[in-house]
Amino acid sequence: MGRVISNDLTWSVSRSRLFRSCQRAYYYQYYGAWGGWDPNAPERTRLLYTLKQITSFPLWGGSTVHDVIKDALLQFRSQRRLPEVSELQQAARNRLNAGWRQSRQKLWQQDPKRNVNLFEHYYAQDGEEVPREEIDALRTKVFDALENFRNCPVVDAIRDLDPARWGEVDVLNSFVAGVLPAQENAPELPLKVWCALDFSYLDDQGCLHIVDWKTGTEHREELRLQLACYALYAMETRHLPLEQLRLEGVFLNDGGRLSTYDINNETLLAAKDQMLNSAKAMRCKLQDPVDNTAAEEDFLCTTNPAFCQACSYRQVCPRARGEE
Repeated sequence: MGRVISNDLTWSVSRSRLFRSCQRAYYYQYYGAWGGWDPNAPERTRLLYTLKQITSFPLWGGSTVHDVIKDALLQFRSQRRLPEVSELQQAARNRLNAGWRQSRQKLWQQDPKRNVNLFEHYYAQDGEEVPREEIDALRTKVFDALENFRNCPVVDAIRDLDPARWGEVDVLNSFVAGVLPAQENAPELPLKVWCALDFSYLDDQGCLHIVDWKTGTEHREELRLQLACYALYAMETRHLPLEQLRLEGVFLNDGGRLSTYDINNETLLAAKDQMLNSAKAMRCKLQDPVDNTAAEEDFLCTTNPAFCQACSYRQVCPRARGEE
């Protein structure tokens, strides 16, 4: 018998961000699309699942960079050889070309999860093409990020390390950040928080460096919260004190610049409070907190037109369709 999966209330930085940005999009993402991978699911559920998989040019570029870096690090761990810049860029070119074909040929219609579906294709008007300069700009940004990765000081330090000192390489994991208190119609709930450390390693002094590769601009408060999640996860799983953690963002489209984040106990307590308060707000929207079920009409659409313009759920959203 296959593994039974359930839709549970959990927390992540991205989930919290979407809830703050648009509750209706949050509903579509985490409730409306649930089960849409099943060909026997209702038509609207399958549509929402397809829309959930849509990605935009910037997100596609960032995920391509992360995937190529992950493959390169795993190759280095097994073979003690780090690919050269040209090899990294060729791997990215192959991924971009394959994803472009999948999107243009609509292969996602058969398998939305494993085939790229670009927002710029899905919502294009009849005959509308992605401008050549946008395609070139995306490739340039991806190639620059990979060149800066290969040449940045963090990678120099990694190359001199025994891979036995490495932690996981971009693996999704979870930890319990605290407990949501009981409410009138729901018992207390341990809050599972999802995180995926891009990379981590132990230095000669026994300090654990947690590294996050970034292809966008630096948003210090959001990254501080993300790195606080990583610190809490490392403290729980690696049993290290906070004093032995080093939290670092590497900005690959800014020359591979290293930005360090000082996080103390007060910061961690504030991060935990933020996670729990965010999850409480999510739980308050549920029709049945025990079964984690929700009703679409209880989740309001955003009034921010800029968010709507770039939202993957425009096809079904009443505000985007002018029905609200």
